[in-house]
Amino acid sequence: MVDVEAVRGAVAERRDELVALVRELVSYPSENPKLLSGAAAQARATAAEAACQDAVATHLGALGMRVDRFEALPGREDVVGRLAGAGRGRSLILNGHVDVVPAGDASAWPHDPWGGELDGDRLWGRGACDMKGGIACGMVALRVLQALGLQLQGDVVFQSVVDEETGGPGTRAALARGHVAEAAIVLEPTAREIVTVEGGLEWVRVVVRGRTGHSAIRYRSVHAGGRGQAVSAIEKAVKLLAAVAELERHWAVHKVHPLMPRGITTINPGVIAGGSGGGTDGMPNGMVAYSNFSDYCALGLSLKYLPDERADDVKAEFEQFIARIAAADPWLREHPPEIEWGVAGVSFPPSEVPSDHPLVMALGGAFRAVAGEPRLGGFEAVSDLAWLAEAGIPAVLYGPGDFAQAHSSAEYVGVDELVEVATVVALALCEWCGVA
Repeated sequence: MVDVEAVRGAVAERRDELVALVRELVSYPSENPKLLSGAAAQARATAAEAACQDAVATHLGALGMRVDRFEALPGREDVVGRLAGAGRGRSLILNGHVDVVPAGDASAWPHDPWGGELDGDRLWGRGACDMKGGIACGMVALRVLQALGLQLQGDVVFQSVVDEETGGPGTRAALARGHVAEAAIVLEPTAREIVTVEGGLEWVRVVVRGRTGHSAIRYRSVHAGGRGQAVSAIEKAVKLLAAVAELERHWAVHKVHPLMPRGITTINPGVIAGGSGGGTDGMPNGMVAYSNFSDYCALGLSLKYLPDERADDVKAEFEQFIARIAAADPWLREHPPEIEWGVAGVSFPPSEVPSDHPLVMALGGAFRAVAGEPRLGGFEAVSDLAWLAEAGIPAVLYGPGDFAQAHSSAEYVGVDELVEVATVVALALCEWCGVA
């Protein structure tokens, strides 16, 4: 039986060490290079990301982990450490990402975005919440167990990955390389909840084609008695867009999940691009001739669905809806819209772990011993949880900070919460992996 108070006290004694580790990780401006413009800015960010991974690799090595460092993307490396257990225990992944979204204008921040400055209980900086604070909690939890002489029976796999902010190839690369386990905790900020479910996400493009012509003959084409000599793809696409908004409202009423907010099944129109001269890959060839009828228009939509839905079912439902709307329009009936799924590779599967799963019970019991009755919740965005679910690994989100602070110029993490999370993770490791 693990002494909860001993673990709690050992983490509390390492409070300053935990803060210093978060500050160290935040000091690396590891902005995701895909989110920056210009080769110089991208090169600086890539170098900072590599330096941050250097630091992580050093800390994992100091824990006695066998460290594997490899390219997840060209020039960008994952770092994975494996701490071998004594045997007969269950293995667990601790997952976190070191890439962060750009800090933007530093003058918009109350503190230096790379300074890791302390203001009362708050530790400020880009990545403090999302999610270098979580990475630090995981490492300090393992340090504490070792300091107490507690050897885990099951292996611990610590995945420090890149490129979560633009789709998750870092975690997928780690899993493909064989860095797997029987369950996983993703150390994302969860505002003191244990997140057991996450919906799916698809980027879908709907392309409408019209017939170009001069705007001088518009009266012949669109008004009563006209001969339809030209057809505006933009106007036909707007008709579809209005219908999609009705579908979104229908889903909001009829699609529910007990751990997800009502109305989470949104269909967000993120991009609309129309023009003349045809087009490919969502972009018209011509966007300057206002006097032309548009013959190409693409709607870029971000579609979310519930954790207990299947992607194929949702796609079929959407396609059938678009087909019904098109069937009511003479032009669209003869020239049906073209639908493309997974645009830019964005296709996140859902994840759902039952509330009585042993992982949830282990983490919930650890939380209860430290901070009271745990709350279970659902994640409103998407995360690397998706790729663990895709690999068949039951996983939950749990980490310090509130997701509302992420990606903002008011990003911080509470130091008390860092201490709490490190304590809970340490106890959860003991419960899940077992202690020799």
